[in-house]
Amino acid sequence: MYADTIDALNGFDGVWRRVTGAESPEPSDLCALIDKASRLKELYCALARRCPSASARFSRMAAQECALIRRLTAENFLQTGCCCAPSEACALVQGTLCALRCAYLSSCELAEDLNRAAANSCGELCTTLKELSNAERRRSCELRELILRAMGANCT
Repeated sequence: MYADTIDALNGFDGVWRRVTGAESPEPSDLCALIDKASRLKELYCALARRCPSASARFSRMAAQECALIRRLTAENFLQTGCCCAPSEACALVQGTLCALRCAYLSSCELAEDLNRAAANSCGELCTTLKELSNAERRRSCELRELILRAMGANCT
């Protein structure tokens, strides 16, 4: 009986660290990518409301980010067996050009992160992540074009 009590108390330290937050499990790389894509999707939705002339374009980009989130969620489930839901995101747009720049930088960063994740994986997941990275790069190029046009710069 004494040994059972000692074993139970030894196991309690891990539980207590989780309860107090001292030991929080690290999210998978794919979960971090899902969160970034979710924040970017919310920014596209906010830009769609803010820019009526480009609303359809931003709505399409938001839908593409939703598809990216669903794909990453499915890939994460295949890898870990756990469902990873994106954390809540709410975009605040104070200036349209600043929000466009933020979306552009976030899209570039997400494309790089997807490419880095592809380099650290193998098989079908590597191929999928490379394709998703290329699609994200295309969206970042589209955002760059929108910024240049909004500023009256020549787009060639």
